[in-house]
This record gives sequence, C-alpha cells and structure tokens, in this order.
Amino acid sequence: MAEPAPVDLLDVIAFVRVVETGSIANAAVRLGVAKSIVSRRVSRLESVLGAQLLTRTPKGTTLTDVGRAYHVRASAGLSEFESAREVVSSLTTEVSGSLRVQVQTAFGEFVLAPLLAEFARLNPRVQFDICFEDRLVDMNAAAYDLAVWVGDVADQALITRKLANVRWVVVASSEYLEKRGRPTTPGDLTAHDAVLYALDSGHWRFMGPAGWEHVCINSVLRTGNGQMLLAAARAGLGMTLVPKFMIDSPFAHGELEVILPTYPHEGADLRIYMPPARARIARVRALVNFLVERIGQEV
Repeated sequence: MAEPAPVDLLDVIAFVRVVETGSIANAAVRLGVAKSIVSRRVSRLESVLGAQLLTRTPKGTTLTDVGRAYHVRASAGLSEFESAREVVSSLTTEVSGSLRVQVQTAFGEFVLAPLLAEFARLNPRVQFDICFEDRLVDMNAAAYDLAVWVGDVADQALITRKLANVRWVVVASSEYLEKRGRPTTPGDLTAHDAVLYALDSGHWRFMGPAGWEHVCINSVLRTGNGQMLLAAARAGLGMTLVPKFMIDSPFAHGELEVILPTYPHEGADLRIYMPPARARIARVRALVNFLVERIGQEV
C-alpha cells in the first residue's frame, strides 16, 4: 500500500488560524501573508486529506462536520508543538539541567576543580557529572556536553574554542640536578632521565636563538597523574615537563627548579571541545563563558 501524501504543517496552521479568526482574510492578517496564500494552503490541505474542511461564504467560513472533527485534533497538535517549542526555548535560555563534563586530569586537579565548584554554587539548578581522565573519548557516544583539554583533538566534527595559552616548563629537584648536572641547552637533556606524562611522546621542542630545537627524551617513568609526576620529580627520579600552573601549586611550590628558562617549550593551547548540538544549550554556553572570563589568556 502506498504511503499517504504528507501533510504540510504550514497548511495545517493556516487552516487552524482561519477557524480561529473566522475568515481567510483575518487569518492572512494574523499570519502576515496574502489572502491568496492562506486560501491556497487550506485548499491544498483539503486536497491531501481528500475532504472538504471549510465552507466558504461571502461573510466568512464555517466548518464542515469533517472540518470540525479535524480542527479539534489539529489545534491540539499545534498546542503540543507550541509546548515543545517552549521546552526547547527554556533549554536554550535557562541555566538548568544536567551538565556532563570531561576534563583532562592534571588541569582538572590543579586549575578547574575550584572553578567548577564556584560555577555550581552560582548555578544551583545545574546538576553536574564531571569525569577526570586522560583519554578523550567519543563525546557523542558518552553523552558529554563539553571537554576541557590541553592540546589538539583530531575530531573535526567538534566545535573548538581556545581558552588560554598553556606555558610549559621543564623542572627537576635540586638533588637530582646537583647529582646529574644542570643542562644549559636543549641538547643536554638527552643525557638525563625524565618522568613523562602518559600522553607525552618524549619528543620535546624548544625555541632557541637559531630557531626550533628538537630533543628525544629518555623516560624512566610514565604516569597519567599530575601529582605522581611532581612526586617523582621531587624524589629525584628525573626531570619532567609540566604546565607551569602545576609547579605554582601547593603540591610543588618552591621544591622544583626550572631548567632552561631561556628556551621556551612549544607548549599547547587549553581548549574547550563541544559537539555542535550541545554548544547551543544555555547551561553549556554559561559554563564556557564563565571559564573564558575566569581563566584569562594564559595558565
């Protein structure tokens, strides 16, 4: 059996407005279109349905029995559409509902945690689900609203917004440097041991007087936890490359020495990643704007 011809929602709206206003002319004024357009839409609806819905008279229109029955259901359906639109409007304008966030562990522990807590205090109608991890999962499959991540993400379907520049530094304990010597150029680093972050390739790049200098690092320990990186460096296991905000924290302040301060590491940007459908939700926009305002241009 062939599918019935689809009904155009605009035709249904025209019909309902004619009934509500009593005439095609009044409906045209209410809809802001020509009378001929309203008349054509109602006629097209009757043709698709295979029934006469209105009786046209010089004084206006009246409903047929079929038209009366159809109007009851059509007007109820339009009311549901209006309610659905109001729900969407509230979701896109009111800061409320569930907010699922993925955060890279080190940045989350050292910088983002107090900011998220403050945002939650300011927005009591938002319910949070925050995951700290070092593997960026499929955001759509895991139903994340946004991710805050240091570095580039290959998924081009995601909306990307830069939050800040991340300044990176190489550090080691004074004990380690006294024993192994203090590097004076990036090339000296190849003779040293290093504690690497789990996602670090071990290929570091520094800007020197003659341009970019590349070095390959010898790893003695890898970890995905920022506090473990600092603990290993403090214990003298080797040097480590970390965002500067980590050594400014109470966990490391004053205990680690910056190596090669005149050779800036290339670093990476701190970015927000969002599936396009999530970026328009009010609570997501509110959190993004809050983080942009509070974090500043560099961390």
